[in-house]
Amino acid sequence: MSDRWVAQSASGREVSVLVVFADAPEKRVLKFLKPGFRHCFVLVSGVRAGEWIFLDPQSHRVRCESWCYSPIFDPCSYYRSIGHHCIWASYPQSVAQKIRIGPMSCVELVKRLLGLSGFWIVTPWQLYRHLQKQSDATAEIRNVHFSEKCS
Repeated sequence: MSDRWVAQSASGREVSVLVVFADAPEKRVLKFLKPGFRHCFVLVSGVRAGEWIFLDPQSHRVRCESWCYSPIFDPCSYYRSIGHHCIWASYPQSVAQKIRIGPMSCVELVKRLLGLSGFWIVTPWQLYRHLQKQSDATAEIRNVHFSEKCS
């Protein structure tokens, strides 16, 4: 059923997910975490250009909003300009149906959205590093060049 939802929600377009990492100075309990990586939330591209779904897992609720901006709006540039760290992630077309056990947190919600099951990924910094490694590996695959003799 979830595979059908992906196909319908994407309307043939690739779904983009921007994971944003931020500080949470108002949450004293998180002061032991790496500054700048104490909280995370996501923006998921909508069906139409300029449409974004904002998911912010908070300690008492999950804030969910639908935003419509100009198709040229770049959320990554915006969040970086206000001091947050961002990384683009791929929305999985299918996910292995495993039982995922973990405390409900911003990291756990993002992991489930992206189909990640690494039990060792607990903090926003660990999630950032994991996504960064995935992003680097994907970039290496995309940057493969073939000589004219091979084509």
